Amino acid sequence: MGETKGKRVGYKAKYLETEAELTQARREVSILKQRLKGVEKELELTDREAKEYLDYLVRLKREIRSFRQRTQREKEILKESAAEDLIKELLPILDDFELAIGSAKKSKNFSGFAEGVKMIFNRMRDLLKKQGLRPIKTKGEEFDPHLHQAVGTADSKKYPDNLIVEEMRRGYILNDKVLRPAVVKVNKRSSETPEK
Repeated sequence: MGETKGKRVGYKAKYLETEAELTQARREVSILKQRLKGVEKELELTDREAKEYLDYLVRLKREIRSFRQRTQREKEILKESAAEDLIKELLPILDDFELAIGSAKKSKNFSGFAEGVKMIFNRMRDLLKKQGLRPIKTKGEEFDPHLHQAVGTADSKKYPDNLIVEEMRRGYILNDKVLRPAVVKVNKRSSETPEK
């Protein structure tokens, strides 16, 4: 009988120990469940924020695409409008050319024709000047590869080296940008040409 009582005490101690472990495990499970709920809430919040950022990004991309399309259309309209304005200003000059040609055919007066063409040229030059066009200085100026294109040389003792002696074709600057370089001849003295 003593043996059974000892077994019972052993079982009871085992039972109490297991019960304590089970209680501890339940507490730990409860703590872990609470932590899991906290993590799930954080994950839900993070997921919601990520969706908001994604929606914002999609809207922003759409706005940027729309802005690009709008500015491209505006640029095309502005370009067309600028060309239209310039052409409107050129039309009277074109009319003057037609009148001058018609008048020269009828009267055979070529000095009058030349005078008319000169007037038209002056009108055209003034119009282009108003638009910001100006000629590049050449003869007597020092050669500048940014403004001039040399197509020939002269060997003159009258001029120093690198000085432009002849303009072959006029060059132009439009609003401080070289539209077309001036085509020129530049003085390059040979070693045999003595200096004055």
